[in-house]
Amino acid sequence: MIKFTDEMKERIGSAFRDRKYCLLATASKDGLPSVSFRGSIFVWDDEHLAYWERSRFSGAEHIEENPNVVVFYFDLPARLGWRFIGQAILYKGGEMRQKIMDRTIKDELDKDPDRKGYGVLIRVDKIRNYSRDEVLQQR
Repeated sequence: MIKFTDEMKERIGSAFRDRKYCLLATASKDGLPSVSFRGSIFVWDDEHLAYWERSRFSGAEHIEENPNVVVFYFDLPARLGWRFIGQAILYKGGEMRQKIMDRTIKDELDKDPDRKGYGVLIRVDKIRNYSRDEVLQQR
C-alpha cells in the first residue's frame, strides 16, 4: 500500500519554494533515458504525484511511449530523500488536465502563459530510500 507520509507531503509541497526541486526520470520505448528538474511536482493525494508539463519535449513523448517514471526528491543538507517509482498518465485536454492545472503553483503556470502544457498524474507503486536499496512502501 502507498500512503505518503506527512513529511513527504510537506517537503514535496514546499520543494519549489525551498529550491529543492524534484528530478523526473523517463525513458522512451527504446530505453533512451531523460532526466529533468520539475519544480511543479506536488502531492495529488495519498498515492499520486502530479505536475504541469509545460515543455512538451522528450518527457511528454516518453510518457506517451513508456509510462514508467521515477521522481527523485533530495534535500542535501538534511541528507533526506526518496525515489517515487510509478506510472504516469499525460492529460492533453479534458477535466483532469484542468484539475491538475488548477492545483499547479502560479510560478510554474506563469512560465506557460498560453497554457499549452499538459497535466501529468503519476500513480506511485513504490517508494524507496534515496541512497540505499531500501523499499519503504510498495503496492
